[in-house]
Amino acid sequence: MSFRVFRWTAILAFVLCAHANAQESPSNLPDGPGKGSLQKACSTCHELESVIAARRTKIGWQEIIEDMVSRGAEGSDEEMAAVLSYLTAHYGKLNVNTASASDMEKTLSLPIKEAEAIVAYRERNGKIHDFEELKKIPEVNADKLQSKRMLIAFAQ
Repeated sequence: MSFRVFRWTAILAFVLCAHANAQESPSNLPDGPGKGSLQKACSTCHELESVIAARRTKIGWQEIIEDMVSRGAEGSDEEMAAVLSYLTAHYGKLNVNTASASDMEKTLSLPIKEAEAIVAYRERNGKIHDFEELKKIPEVNADKLQSKRMLIAFAQ
């Protein structure tokens, strides 16, 4: 590992730990499939608060899990898949440039017509670059989106 990557990783770990007190405690983790696997696999080396401190897309969580497995996190493929599903469902972000209308409906609590309007816009105009562009899509309630802003990602 290069010094630059190591330094970035150390800084990220520090920031996540610094924000941990403002996040949910392990006893307040939402119930659901994967909760036990998360606690088992991640709490060996980390405070769970540091794990859930930042929201990530499914791909982001997958990369973190793969990195942790390469560093020695233990669990079966099924347990790691359950951890990924749990983290994505409870601490995830939705990439509006890759998500299906159904996923937007479920994750962002959008009416299906609004979710379909976002997909149609994306298909006509290419990737959505930022939240301001998303809010300008016809047939989409910008006020409703504003309350879900922290759940939305625009990864290109």
